[in-house]
Amino acid sequence: MKKIFCFLLLVPLFAFDGGEQFLSKIEIYQRESYFKKKVYEENEWKSFYKLAEADQVIAPNNYDMHLMNAAIFFATNKLRESKNLKSFIFSAELRDAAVVHTQQMIQRNFFDHFNNRAPKLRSPEDRIKLFGVNSSASAENIDLNNVEMPCRISYKQLAEKIVKAFYDSPPHRKILLDKKYQYIGCAAIFDNHDKGGYRYIKTTQDFSAAY
Repeated sequence: MKKIFCFLLLVPLFAFDGGEQFLSKIEIYQRESYFKKKVYEENEWKSFYKLAEADQVIAPNNYDMHLMNAAIFFATNKLRESKNLKSFIFSAELRDAAVVHTQQMIQRNFFDHFNNRAPKLRSPEDRIKLFGVNSSASAENIDLNNVEMPCRISYKQLAEKIVKAFYDSPPHRKILLDKKYQYIGCAAIFDNHDKGGYRYIKTTQDFSAAY
C-alpha cells in the first residue's frame, strides 16, 4: 500500500531563519552519522551502492535516518542518470526542510503537503524559506510506503522501492526528471508502531532550481 503526492510552487527570492528550532526537537536527526553530511561529499550513486551499510537490513525500531535519507538521494540520482540527466546536487537546507515536514507528518498523523497544525510550517514554500532556500522555483514530493515486519529489506532496496513509487506516478515522475531542478533534499522516517504486520514510512523530497 502506498500513497504519493507532489506539489509545484514558485518561490519568492527571499528567506528567513528559524528552522533549527524544529530540528532541535527531532532526536533521530541529532544522532551523529557519516551519512548526515560526508557521504554526499565523498560519493556518487555508484560508490554509495558499494558501501556495506547500503546493503544492511533495516531495523525500523533502531535505524539510521541519515543513511535512509542518503539512500533515497542516491537512488534518485541513479534514476536520473538512467534517463541521461544530470545528477541532483545535495542540499542540506532542502534535506532539513524535508526532515521537519516528514517528522510533522509522523508526529501529527497526517499525510499532506500542507500542515495546518504548525503555522510556520504550513506550506512547502514556508518550510524551504524557513531554511534559507532562495530559489525562483521549487517542488515537493511526498510518499507513504511500508515494509512487511519483521523487516527483511535493506536501505538500498527500500530507497529504490520509494523512488520507483514516485517514478510510477506521472506528476511525481515529471518533477524527478525536470531539468530546471538542480538541488534536492530527501528525508524518510518510520512510524513508531506496526499496523497489520507492516511498518509504515513517510518520505519527503524537496527540489529547487539554483539558489
